[in-house]
Amino acid sequence: MPHADLYFSADQDVPAKDLLQKIEAEIHAFDPSSGVCKGRAHPVAEFNHSHIYLRLSMLPKEHRDAAFAKELGERLAALLQGVATGPCAINVNILFELVHYTSVKI
Repeated sequence: MPHADLYFSADQDVPAKDLLQKIEAEIHAFDPSSGVCKGRAHPVAEFNHSHIYLRLSMLPKEHRDAAFAKELGERLAALLQGVATGPCAINVNILFELVHYTSVKI
């Protein structure tokens, strides 16, 4: 289950809920084994430069390598470009983490 944290400066008119749904759909289209994506939007009121930053955490799997991250990152950056108002820095950071992960569903 991926986790997407979307940070954006307050000068960007980001349709966060819609964009998080599109991010989830793009991840699932690229990697059908990914499952649902826990997405969160973090508008940043105080900032130095206009930006949209996506931090995507996924569990490591054999097919998730550097080439996988590069292609998925490019696809997700294209989604972000579609909502950005320039000038604006767009960054996508994909992490494959399995240090100590616990998930509980209630």
